[in-house]
Amino acid sequence: MTTTSSLLLSCWWRTIVVSISFHVLLGDRDGVGMEDANVQAFERVYEVTHRLFSSCDLNDTIAAIVDVAVEWVGADYASVILFDDQGRISYEVENLSNIKPLSKRIRSHGITNRIVSSAKPVFVPDTLSHEETNPELRKSGVRSYVGMPLTVDERVRAVLYVYSTGSHTFDKHKEMLTIIARFAELAIKNADLVQNMKALATRDGLTSLYNYRYFHERLSEEIKRTRRSGGQLAVVFMDLDDFKLINDTCGHPSGDQALQHFANVCRCSVRSCDVVARPGGDEILMLLPSTSGDQARMVVRRIQEALKGNPLHFADCDEQCQPVRLTVSAGIAVCPDDSTDDRELIRIADERLFAEKRAKADALSARKSRRLWLRNA
Repeated sequence: MTTTSSLLLSCWWRTIVVSISFHVLLGDRDGVGMEDANVQAFERVYEVTHRLFSSCDLNDTIAAIVDVAVEWVGADYASVILFDDQGRISYEVENLSNIKPLSKRIRSHGITNRIVSSAKPVFVPDTLSHEETNPELRKSGVRSYVGMPLTVDERVRAVLYVYSTGSHTFDKHKEMLTIIARFAELAIKNADLVQNMKALATRDGLTSLYNYRYFHERLSEEIKRTRRSGGQLAVVFMDLDDFKLINDTCGHPSGDQALQHFANVCRCSVRSCDVVARPGGDEILMLLPSTSGDQARMVVRRIQEALKGNPLHFADCDEQCQPVRLTVSAGIAVCPDDSTDDRELIRIADERLFAEKRAKADALSARKSRRLWLRNA
């Protein structure tokens, strides 16, 4: 069984457990017959499951969590703040508009950081008697609130807050909030899993650059956009000089290290709208929207200077091994100047890359011949 399959089964098993909890929680109340209560319980389980799992997009999932939390516990407002693997805020949703965003309200020793560090909920029945409450909340009219940690893979992935303008609003909803939090955790885990699988389908495993299929799809889209707008785009095809020599001399682990270094330099040398991909081997393709040939050549020079200024010391080489300055060759094709066909642009850039490498080889051969002639003269 694959890791992905195991994760999916684990998620489904936890969903069943949560559903049963919902059933127990709602099964016998207010004199309603057990059978009717069962129907109501499972209808509500279906409703919340459908709403939280209807989208595999993480941002949509967070927004759904906020909506469900408000409706199910009678809250006036709710918010969710999401953290990345390094503990940094990556996204937030809040329907409390008369106050600055939650990410701007977080204090170093405040409630949110306490929830993240302890992984325990915080219930505040009355903000007027709770000294730790952020004064911004009191000013906005909030009288009670609850902060729930949303834990995924033993780490607090997000914090869910529900707020009320009345005091003691959530005193009778602690169990319900716990159940909602469990559902929210499953929904976030599901969205994370789908996002990770998408990344695996579009990324190169060694360098984390995009793969050729994704590059080709984006290139086709950008060509259509360029033809509509009347602008330009550039395709840059690059590879490392003497990469085979690195593999043969220092070994393939050093070759992998060189590729990762090359990829990082390229990634740091372009804009967020640009696409950097590894089609294979030591080759890298770059898609530069709204870019002329001269501008693309400036990008290539920036990459060459960065590689020159950051020599690489191979981890598998001995201490006497000198740092290596990687060099690259590049070919550039521009749409619409050279072509408006995606495959043709890549072919032209590849041909120009080959021409530059051949010119470098010819120049090196000429220098060797000249040194030999001078030695024998």
